[in-house]
Amino acid sequence: MKKCTFLFCCLALLMTACSDDDDAVKRLSLDGPNLTGPLLQTAIWEAGVRFTPSETQEFTGLRLTQVQLFMGDVPNRAEVNIYGPGVDNNPGILLYTAIITNSIFPTEWNTHRIARPINITGEELWITVELEHQLTQQSIGCDAGPAVTNGDWLFSSLDGQWRTFRDRTGESINWNIRGIVEE
Repeated sequence: MKKCTFLFCCLALLMTACSDDDDAVKRLSLDGPNLTGPLLQTAIWEAGVRFTPSETQEFTGLRLTQVQLFMGDVPNRAEVNIYGPGVDNNPGILLYTAIITNSIFPTEWNTHRIARPINITGEELWITVELEHQLTQQSIGCDAGPAVTNGDWLFSSLDGQWRTFRDRTGESINWNIRGIVEE
């Protein structure tokens, strides 16, 4: 019984230490834990999360240094894009882009370090992942929903429009795309 109690205490201490570290990380995030990913057909897709000034304001003066995303199957091409304030439900000027295809670990969380961190000014930011599919596949992860405002934007080369995933399919999810913020 003493060994069991000792092991339980060690496990509890380890879980507390991990939890405290996780709480110290500052995130721009609208999603929950990964559940699955939608089947997206052959096309170019761009899954995006839009952070409004009310969500970026608390990080003003800090920098966006990393993007975390849950990836399923590796698409033909994938790139991380970060945009500034948009107009009419479209992202604004491209602030950063990087091809990440060869650094994707399938069916797990991936972290991309931004080469030139982006200053957060309290304005709107879009963090997206552009995906080129040559066959129908599950490449980008999502949570179980329900969808929150701006957590499920999706551009399709099939119609050339940014629309929410909910508008496109009726399904209520949020993309597993997060921004890591540091000083």
